[in-house]
Amino acid sequence: MRLTHFAQALTLILLCVTGYLAWEGQQEIKGLKKERDFERQQRLAEQTASPAQESLIPLPTAATSITPPPTPGTIASPEPRPEELMAGASTLPGGGLTVPKSVMEAEAQGISTNTLTPLQKMVLAAQPVAKIKTVVREQGFIIIDAGSAQGIAKGQKYEIRRANAVLGKVTVTDSVEATEAVADLDFASIPSGVTLEPGDELIAPVAR
Repeated sequence: MRLTHFAQALTLILLCVTGYLAWEGQQEIKGLKKERDFERQQRLAEQTASPAQESLIPLPTAATSITPPPTPGTIASPEPRPEELMAGASTLPGGGLTVPKSVMEAEAQGISTNTLTPLQKMVLAAQPVAKIKTVVREQGFIIIDAGSAQGIAKGQKYEIRRANAVLGKVTVTDSVEATEAVADLDFASIPSGVTLEPGDELIAPVAR
């Protein structure tokens, strides 16, 4: 009987030790996960405070063209009329030409472009869901300017649009706040040589 009692006590002690070791392992895993989440949030804050140089949008420079005066004895060729430069384009007072800033604006003015494929038209017509605020290519994610208040949720997939082109795909992670969220980049969907920039828009996936 004493041996039986001793064996039962030893078994109970082993069960207690095993349970304690398992609990301690779970606590250590939780601590590591919290530490990783804190480091990621800290990196996000640093990237938001000082965006990478390559993520800044360069300002466009206006190129000016100077027409030399006609040489004495030669007849200057007449200036082309605005309607010859672009049929259907509107003109400013004094004969200046208003150049459309987008294909949609051009078509609204009655200017036929005939350059877009059906897929490009679908991409161009898609309503934007959000815009890129920061690109962290080294870590493989972006920060967007919409969050749970705009219906953004973990696991949602979007495409990145610039004009009428799709530049890549992203998936929203669990870092979703009220007015911003984090999305992981799908590098396999980004064409070689393409660089994502702040201001690029997120749209729902377009059916192919």
